[in-house]
Amino acid sequence: MAEKPDIDPKRENPEQVELDGVSEGIEALPGRLNRYGKAKKGAIDVAEYIGTIQEHQGIARRVQSCGDYLVFRHYFTVDQVKLHGAQLCMAHLLCPLCAIRRGSKALKAYLDRWEVIRAEKTSLRPFLVTLTVKDGPDLEERFKHLHKGQRELWMRKHRGRGSPLDGVAGAVWSYEIKRGKGLGLWHPHLHMIALAENQPDQQQLAAEWHNITGDSFIVDVRPISQEDPAEGFMEVFKYAVKFSDQPPADTLQAWLTLKGKRLLASAGCFRGVPEPEDLMDDATALADLPFATLFYRFMQGRYALTN
Repeated sequence: MAEKPDIDPKRENPEQVELDGVSEGIEALPGRLNRYGKAKKGAIDVAEYIGTIQEHQGIARRVQSCGDYLVFRHYFTVDQVKLHGAQLCMAHLLCPLCAIRRGSKALKAYLDRWEVIRAEKTSLRPFLVTLTVKDGPDLEERFKHLHKGQRELWMRKHRGRGSPLDGVAGAVWSYEIKRGKGLGLWHPHLHMIALAENQPDQQQLAAEWHNITGDSFIVDVRPISQEDPAEGFMEVFKYAVKFSDQPPADTLQAWLTLKGKRLLASAGCFRGVPEPEDLMDDATALADLPFATLFYRFMQGRYALTN
């Protein structure tokens, strides 16, 4: 059967998606470097595993060298530190460092869009919706089952025949894949930020979801704090991190199965937010300010400042 939804944003996770570089000063930089250092070590572990497989040695070398150096700019007059340059592999389903950066950029983009939406449509509130499907041994089959179910759920809303999502004006969702507890079968699930005036009915959604999937009824619906929405939004944008937060063999299988598939999507008033391509921090607003350049290399298991 499907596991209960995994939606505890406060649990400890060394690769947690955060709003890196948004308003962090120089005192926060050691924490960022420690987080990135742990992620870099994870990338090395993955690279060493997949490097033993002949046909994957090219991507293994890319992941191995990811994050060898990081270049920050410290805009000291306003005490903001921005990641300006780095050697990144951009393989976020394999690399924890790229996963952190990608998740952080997407999180900020959708939080910014939410601020615009709620200024225009003050009655809308954000809700965290989680959909699961029954665990299974075949990752590709289980992912397709979840993806097909999600599509049908939205189609029923658009057909206008009565749906638990009828009041949803916009949504963004991501697919999260991991091994389930117990038998260790694949446990795909979906986290969604749904914007609506009233909270979607969980019992109605569970019944509809079971009707669609035929094997799954475990769903969760809960409100997100409007005062601090980032915590709730993180559940959606940690999707990239979770692929790399597992044994290297599972990380490789997930990458081989899901690479090229769209794992983050949106609808309604959330549609149109571009997925991040440049993983550096945005310093456009600081362009005219003086800065000091800080160059770090990964040496002996940590990032060290170099000349």
